[in-house]
Amino acid sequence: MSTDRDITRTVRSWLEDGVTALPDRVLDDVLDQLPATHQRRATWWPARRIAQMNTAARFGLAAAAVVVAALLGYNYLVAPNIGDPGLDDVSPTPSLLARGTFELLGAEVELSATGGGDSVTGTMTLSHESGDFSVDLKCTRTTADGVILIAGDITDSASPFARKGAREVIVLKRGSPVYGSFDSEGRAGGDVTPATSCPALLQQVIDTGTLTVIGPDGLEPIEGTVEFGQ
Repeated sequence: MSTDRDITRTVRSWLEDGVTALPDRVLDDVLDQLPATHQRRATWWPARRIAQMNTAARFGLAAAAVVVAALLGYNYLVAPNIGDPGLDDVSPTPSLLARGTFELLGAEVELSATGGGDSVTGTMTLSHESGDFSVDLKCTRTTADGVILIAGDITDSASPFARKGAREVIVLKRGSPVYGSFDSEGRAGGDVTPATSCPALLQQVIDTGTLTVIGPDGLEPIEGTVEFGQ
């Protein structure tokens, strides 16, 4: 039979270690200390029975109550939250694609694009003597030689070269200086014809190749700065 001190030391060690299952040896010791009493009506249970229990039994009951409370608390408060994606479901900050203020082909450009592929977000505004227009960016592609293409829907336009509802594409090539070009979908005399989707438009530009090479009617050096993502 374990002594009171043995039970106390074992239970305290168990509680400090934070385990969630009571060892069989400790459980047996606690059960051995509990008095064996036949079931009686509540009115026949004298209050003085509690005072008659020995120290080990009282400690055993208290320890058992603590164990039950700890397990219930663990199951209802801690366990349901373990691995719950809702607790850490924090949307990551979209990665930078390209951002800058610069002059290109006679237009002042403000560009801010984040994300990649079919999940690009951001805007581009172009100010030109012929008229200003804005673009809601939607998609991007990067060619094998590192040329970045970004396109989106023209949402507002006062320019005869950019029709509202059509798409605009800007092409950028890293370097010092950065080179760039752009064109509007379906613009008279332009190289970009109407496409079935934003990604299809970028593929058309890549296949055509005119706007992805440095030279006349292609990529020209920008005046200003562009910050690229990784």
